Amino acid sequence: MSCLLRLCTLALLLSQSLAAPAEPYNLGAFRLAPLEDPWRIEFQGGAKQVTRQDIEQVVKIVGATRGWRVINSTEGRMEVMGVVRDHTMSVELTYDPTGYGILYLQSTNLQYKELANSGGTLRVIHSNYNGWIKDLVAGINAGLGVPAQTTIGFAPLEKADAVPFLREKGRDGYREFLSKPTPRAFAIAPNGAWAFGFRSAPGSRQQVDVVGHAMESCNRRGNGECKLYALDERVVWRSDR
Repeated sequence: MSCLLRLCTLALLLSQSLAAPAEPYNLGAFRLAPLEDPWRIEFQGGAKQVTRQDIEQVVKIVGATRGWRVINSTEGRMEVMGVVRDHTMSVELTYDPTGYGILYLQSTNLQYKELANSGGTLRVIHSNYNGWIKDLVAGINAGLGVPAQTTIGFAPLEKADAVPFLREKGRDGYREFLSKPTPRAFAIAPNGAWAFGFRSAPGSRQQVDVVGHAMESCNRRGNGECKLYALDERVVWRSDR
């Protein structure tokens, strides 16, 4: 019986190791995630009128209950700092009667960095940061009491016309990219070059490094100037680049 038990255990371990997929992209450390930034929240038509004073008051009240405080304020802009245990983060919150936006500024003890193999576009941070911002936005929206639409990143993922540099063939390629399973990555270059990488068949041992594949393929035609535009379900491109 003990021999049979050992054989069953060995078989289980072997099956688990064979089924384990290769890492689709390397973020450098456990618990890191792509930075979700910037956030843009648009108030929807038909909602009650929201004044700047409303937003300022709600941000201060809601922020105080979640460990955030306003450290600098001018008309239409606030710098807000959050402290959770030994983690700190600062964001810029801009606002007007149509909505508000949140932009990452800096942090400590959250492992923020830019990954070189993405052309500097893929920024990563401890995954808790994204959750804390999501919670802050949910609190502000609830406090304002108006329906709102949220966009995270440079543009909505599905908006092919928003991708910079691409000609029509490239936009068709981006639409094909959107039909692929995750993990997946799409890279672009100023000269119009583009490429994408995506996982192979589920369970296959021939998994692709989707970021590396997209960047290498793009750079062959993009004069080495390619940068990552999208990863999985998010746009990571930054418009200031």
